[in-house]
Amino acid sequence: MALVTINGRAIADPSDIEVGQYRISKAERTAAGKMMMEIIAIKRSVTIKYNLIEESKLKTILDELESKTFHTLTYPDPQGSGGTKTITVYVGDIKENAWQTVGGVRYWRDVSIGLVEQ
Repeated sequence: MALVTINGRAIADPSDIEVGQYRISKAERTAAGKMMMEIIAIKRSVTIKYNLIEESKLKTILDELESKTFHTLTYPDPQGSGGTKTITVYVGDIKENAWQTVGGVRYWRDVSIGLVEQ
């Protein structure tokens, strides 16, 4: 079973997956200066990282992410059912560092793909 899927398609197993949570809230202060806050939602950001990835595999991922605005992402999450979670995401920052060729195959290193829950 694939570690990560995008739109139901398995992608190359990443070297690392960084999962962050952030709260969307409405906050204001009372006349006495006391902070009042309402949590509207808790959303996730997922960063998929590759120390080294073959160019053809990276191209497959990037082409999929360029195919539409929102994507279905399934990834490991300790709070998900069975240790995985499926969320709808949009693409954040994508970073790729210089490539190198090994045995006639081009690889990209230190690749980071940021995905943000809708």
